[in-house]
Amino acid sequence: MLSWFRTLIAAGASFGAAWAGAVWYWRANNVAPGSGDLALYLLVVPTVLLLSALGIAKLRERMNAAPATPSANAAATPAAAAQAADVAAVAPLAIVAAAVHVPHGASVHAWRDALAEGNARPALDDELIDDYGYPVMAARIADLDDEPVREAVTAWLAGRTVPFDDAQWRALAAGQAVATELAAPLADHPALAQHAARVDTREPSPLPQLQLHFALPADWTPPQRDAAAGWFAHVVAHTAGWPAERIAAAVTDDAAATLARLFPADGQGVLAALLACGSQLDTATVDHLAAGGKLFTARQQQGRIPGEGAAALLVADAAQGALLGAADNGLGVLRAVASGQREQDADTARRTDAQALQAACTQALERAHVTPDQVAFIAADTDHRTGRVMELMAVLPERMPQLDATTDIVSAGSACGACAPVPFVAALALAAVEAHERAAPVLCVGNLDPYRRDVAVIAPPAAA
Repeated sequence: MLSWFRTLIAAGASFGAAWAGAVWYWRANNVAPGSGDLALYLLVVPTVLLLSALGIAKLRERMNAAPATPSANAAATPAAAAQAADVAAVAPLAIVAAAVHVPHGASVHAWRDALAEGNARPALDDELIDDYGYPVMAARIADLDDEPVREAVTAWLAGRTVPFDDAQWRALAAGQAVATELAAPLADHPALAQHAARVDTREPSPLPQLQLHFALPADWTPPQRDAAAGWFAHVVAHTAGWPAERIAAAVTDDAAATLARLFPADGQGVLAALLACGSQLDTATVDHLAAGGKLFTARQQQGRIPGEGAAALLVADAAQGALLGAADNGLGVLRAVASGQREQDADTARRTDAQALQAACTQALERAHVTPDQVAFIAADTDHRTGRVMELMAVLPERMPQLDATTDIVSAGSACGACAPVPFVAALALAAVEAHERAAPVLCVGNLDPYRRDVAVIAPPAAA
C-alpha cells in the first residue's frame, strides 16, 4: 500500500510539473500547440520523467539494501566472532501466557477482535470534564469494579497506611485481573507436588524460582509501588499455589530491558512474569494535563488521551515452557529485544527522526535471525500523535514494503490511551498471538517514550 501511494505521488508530481511547464511556455510565447506538441509535452515528457524518477529510486533502494562488505581482517577479528557466537547462543523464550485487561478487551483475543473491527477507540467520558465543562476524550474499561480490590488490599496491608487515589485503585483492579489469569497455568506445574512432598525441606526444591517483575507508573511513590508489587505477588502465589519462598518479586522501570535480561544463558533456567498496570482516569490527572497544555481537546489534538489497563506475559526457557504446555497455547516465542535512545525529546521535536527506532529494529532483527521481508505484522505502543505515527511509518516503506498500514499495523497506544507502561506490554501480548495466527515473525515496537525506543521480535514456535 505504501509503495503504491509513493508511486501515485511521483506520477502526480511528474505530470503536474510537465503540464505546468508546457502551458506556461505556450502562454508566455503566444504559441498555439498542435496535436504533436500536445502528445509530446503532455504525455511523453511526463512519462519519461516518471520512469526516470522510479528508476533512480529503485537503484538507490538496491544500493542501500546491499550489505556492506567488510574486510577479511575485520570479519576475522575475535570481537566480531565473539559477538556472532553470542547472538547464535541466545535461546528464545517461550511465551507461556499473555493477558490483557484494557478498554474493549478483557482478554488478548477479545481485544484483537475489537482492534480488527475498528471498535477499540477512545470515547467521550461520562465522568471526566475539562476546564470548559465538556467531556474529556478517554479510554475507560467500562466494567472495571475496584471495590473488591480496595477491600482485599486494605485487609492484606493489615493496618499499614498506603494511600491510593481513585485512578491507582482502578490500575490495581486491572492488574489483579491479569495477575490471576497469568497464574492459572502455573498451578499445573508438575514440580509443585514434588516440592510439597519433600520430607526434608532443607533439600533443594525441584520447583524453579519464579521471577515477578512489575512495571508500574513512574509517578507512583515508592511505598505505593512496593505495596502494589507485594499484592500482585500475593495474588499469583495464592492463585497458583506457588510457595512464597520460591518467588522473587521486583519493580522495574524498564519493561524492555527486563525482558532482554531474561534470555537464558549457559543453560540457566528461566520462569518469569512481566506485569504492567496504570490508569490516568481521575480529575487530578486530567487537570494536570490540561494545565500543561497536554490534554487532548478539539483545540489541542496532539495532547494525550487518558487511558487505563493492565497487561502481562509469562515467559520461560524451553524446558520450563514444555512442562507448562507452551507449545499448545497458541502463542509465539520471544526471539530478541533491542533498545535505543533518541538524542532529542520526541515531544518537542519539530522533525520526524526515526534513526534510533530504525537502529533498534535492525539490531532486533539481526539478533533474531529474521529478515525484514519476513515480518508479517507490527504491534506498537504508538498513540494518535502525529510525530509518533510518522516515526513508526518512517521505518516501513524501505524495509518492509510488504506490510499494509491498514491491516498489518496496530497501535496499542491509540486503543489504551495514555497509561504507560501498559501499551508496550499490551502490544507484546498482542504480538504473541499474531505471531502464532500468522505463522510468521512479528515486531513489537515501542516509541511512546520521549527518548527510549524498543523493538522485540516474536516468532511462531516452529520458527524457533
